[in-house]
Amino acid sequence: MEAKKLYDFVFQMIKNFEDAKDRLSLIEAFKKALGIFFQVEDLKIFVMDEYSYLLKDFVKPWENLAQNNESEKVKKYFENFLVQKSQYEKEENVLYFPISKKHKTLGIVELVLREEIKEDDDFFKILPLIEAQISMFCMTLKDKETINISTKFHQTVRNIAKITETQYELDYILPIIGEMIDGFISEHLIYIFLKNKNKKEYKLIWPNRCSDEKIYSYLEEINSKSQTILKQDGKMGIFPLMVDSKPYGAIVAYNHFDKITKKEIEYLEEIKSQAQATIERAKSYIEVLEFATLDALTGYNNRHQFEKRLKETTSSAKRQNQPLCCIMSDIDFFKKVNDTYGHAVGDCVLKTVAKTIKKELRESDIPSRYGGEEFIFLLPQTNIDEATVVAERLRSAVEKKKINIEEYNIENVKEISVTISIGVSEYNKADKDPNALYEHADSVLYQAKETGRNKVVVYKN
Repeated sequence: MEAKKLYDFVFQMIKNFEDAKDRLSLIEAFKKALGIFFQVEDLKIFVMDEYSYLLKDFVKPWENLAQNNESEKVKKYFENFLVQKSQYEKEENVLYFPISKKHKTLGIVELVLREEIKEDDDFFKILPLIEAQISMFCMTLKDKETINISTKFHQTVRNIAKITETQYELDYILPIIGEMIDGFISEHLIYIFLKNKNKKEYKLIWPNRCSDEKIYSYLEEINSKSQTILKQDGKMGIFPLMVDSKPYGAIVAYNHFDKITKKEIEYLEEIKSQAQATIERAKSYIEVLEFATLDALTGYNNRHQFEKRLKETTSSAKRQNQPLCCIMSDIDFFKKVNDTYGHAVGDCVLKTVAKTIKKELRESDIPSRYGGEEFIFLLPQTNIDEATVVAERLRSAVEKKKINIEEYNIENVKEISVTISIGVSEYNKADKDPNALYEHADSVLYQAKETGRNKVVVYKN
């Protein structure tokens, strides 16, 4: 009877392990397999963390055990297993037994049953084999996670290095770096700061808010010789970004519950080095592109060239008493595209949208990439009614366009669609500042995005 139950248990474990995608589903697999022997109320596994030397919940390793009677029992029995090498401990309907690898105790299982288990139950005869099975599956999953983390780390470093292939504006690049680091170091709060050029204080670049004001005072400690700075009893790591051997900014990682591990520090230091290199390349590109005219990704005018053409076209419109309009557009929910499919697909979307729009413009129209996912178009000799028709045509063309992303191997996704929001304005010759033309378009673009997106809003002079 015991042999058949053990066979059924092992079969269930192997079958369910193959389907288990994460730690929680693995625990559910254990509970289902143990149900062959008795009714399981609950099952928890606690594993010794190799960095903090604390017992951690297998499913929620970011949380320290609460100080209560239950956790004290878990710690006590774990220590017993370390010293006495006993097979199990039992309290009425609760059973504890160790997790081990190569005869080394690494954790403990807490099994809560719906009724008390007797010492002479057949289950105890095969418990050593069950312990071995559960230990093997737990450690195998941990090893797989370690490999996945290493793979994800190298992907993150590669992706940060590749950003400057298509982007060079730091206001756009740095939030992308923040998102990439946050996706990899998911158990910590991640912040990116830049140092104000004229002052000592640091400005938060990513995310939008930092609730811990102490971080700003810690950042003031950074100097040209600074290495990684650990604060809050090791729960916060400050990784200075140095450019031209001077403090340029910082990456900050913060875990409210536990210390940042040595391995995480190693990962973040390597990521910091790559981020520094990316920032330096971007700054070099910006210096070179001051003399260039085209955006590398879309082939449109870059922002520097746009500003030059804006002065020329407004001056010409005023001198010749000709109408001039501006269309400003923004891809809706573009951040979601990057978050869902990755930044390579995001770049594909930018190029495709730019190409789709350009087909709808005249040779005399002036397209520019204003920054990020924003495009701006100057339409000489065009009044506001005509420009509104053009804007609606652009919006419709982008909405209908199917963007092929097969080459990026996204599971079950071959094509996607996006929409754009548009603001339209006409040059008012009474305006002394030519920038007013696109500022007015920008203001109604904001209205379009705030009132539903995928629409055209016209500025009323």
